[in-house]
Amino acid sequence: MWGRDTGGCGVDGDPATGRRLRELWAQRSRERRGEPHDDWWTPAVEAVCTAIVRGDGLADACERLGQARARADVSIGDTLADLAALFDALGGSDPPFDLITALASGWVDGGRSREDCTDPLTGLASAAYLRTRIGELYRDSGGLSGAAEHRLVVVGLPEGLDPWRRTARLIVLGHDLSRFFTDGESLALLSRSRMAVLAPSGTGGQDRLDRLSWEVCAEHGARVWSLALPPTRGEALALIGDLGRPPSR
Repeated sequence: MWGRDTGGCGVDGDPATGRRLRELWAQRSRERRGEPHDDWWTPAVEAVCTAIVRGDGLADACERLGQARARADVSIGDTLADLAALFDALGGSDPPFDLITALASGWVDGGRSREDCTDPLTGLASAAYLRTRIGELYRDSGGLSGAAEHRLVVVGLPEGLDPWRRTARLIVLGHDLSRFFTDGESLALLSRSRMAVLAPSGTGGQDRLDRLSWEVCAEHGARVWSLALPPTRGEALALIGDLGRPPSR
């Protein structure tokens, strides 16, 4: 049986042999990324394997791995996939959430640039930034006219996802949305299950929403809808707050 911080996963073979684990992990990682990657090995990989064999210090080793992946310019999505590949090699369970957090924290601290208004995992702006942008629409127009020319496109992940799946889908969706909206729209993370795009009305039409739903969101089980901005700035800011709250049960 491998170390306790792995969540109790086990694999066949001698658990004292880190080399076998490393080989299994590399194989699973290549299968997940779908291509050879010569940058996979790093001393941090050895640190993770050693921590598993010893049954101690895996969170610290995962943080170190996240730092190494960021320095090697590996995306956060591929970094998380690499952790999932490790747990495939350990027996197929999902990584514990504390290890996901340690890995992601290491990736953020590993040299990626980040602005105060940007979520480091998804690359999306914060809800505070979106509120500022919306407030500018009402102020610059002197009323509703500027806001009436924009809509909010909301993307929501399904309820009931475990933390690992929710985090992984959120990260991928954030980067996919950034590639889909490339005409100066404001993209923001409202919560750990919802994102919003402030888009001109002409780019938020039904045809584009359908494309967004089928091309980007469907594989993640995410729902897409569009909302008109309300008549006043106060109502608009309240709407952003409501969208960011967990759904009522």
